Amino acid sequence: MDIYPTIFIDEASNTGSDILNTDQPYFVLSAVHFNNKELQQIHIDIPYDKELHFVEMKKSKKGRSTIKQILQHPLMNEEHISFEFVDKQFCIYAQIVDMTIEPVFNFIYREDLYKKRGNIILANCLYAFCRNHPEQEVISDFIHSFENMMRKQTKESIEDFYLNVDILSSISDECLSKLLKCIYLSRYILDHVLIEDNKYCLDTTVTSLLCMVDHWYKKLKSKMNVITDDSKPIKSSLDIIEQLSKINEKQQLVGYDTRKHLFPLPINSLSMVDSKINFGVQLADLIASSISFISGDTTFKYQKFQEELKMMSFFQLKGYSIKP
Repeated sequence: MDIYPTIFIDEASNTGSDILNTDQPYFVLSAVHFNNKELQQIHIDIPYDKELHFVEMKKSKKGRSTIKQILQHPLMNEEHISFEFVDKQFCIYAQIVDMTIEPVFNFIYREDLYKKRGNIILANCLYAFCRNHPEQEVISDFIHSFENMMRKQTKESIEDFYLNVDILSSISDECLSKLLKCIYLSRYILDHVLIEDNKYCLDTTVTSLLCMVDHWYKKLKSKMNVITDDSKPIKSSLDIIEQLSKINEKQQLVGYDTRKHLFPLPINSLSMVDSKINFGVQLADLIASSISFISGDTTFKYQKFQEELKMMSFFQLKGYSIKP
């Protein structure tokens, strides 16, 4: 008999390396914690003869009705559900700070930017300066060239990014120019900026998953089994997740102030399954997709359904946000 609790995880609006996709501006990762008896109870209370897949269910009257019934089920509460909500536009600026400015502070200025939330402060500053910049086309070139450089790591993509840093700096005020100077200095320490095997370095799936594991450990006070839908970013990181879960050291908190995580990771096992045959993962998908659905734009056809969902008490549940 497995003594460890299980959390089921799925995501919504994951655009992979295309983090700046304007049609899906937010990423949501949901985790649900139900035992077998509770999963069976939900299944009995709300029978549905197809896979619980939000995108397909919203297309039919029966599907929409089932979504609303599930979200109003008594077990759909903070004891069983958590989610992380990521503003991708803010995330790209935070990644710029983490991938270019932080190495400059560390390797050139010999300062720890993570102390006293320096990285968070600069991410918010960079976001605010760029979002309010009068030349939005130049801003777009700047952030898209960063994304391109991190994905491709070619000589051309590197030169294009730093050229865009130069162009933006030439038309910006002193505050933004100072930040851009730090970014430009990262060109001289690219060995610390461009890491190997970084196909998913801008993807937020794995970091969101690890934050979710930390959240559930604090609630359950136990290591856990993690079951998730088949995910390329997670699959690519399975080795490192396993290594971080099996560190041969006493458990300890690592990090600063409220940004501490427990290592070794409190994961007993991590497995990926086909969501079509796993009801727990299907529930996680429905929740993540529902949150994503009410947070973005929708077509006229689904506006009424979107408004109906927004009125539900379910969406008063506390989530964990990465946003300005």
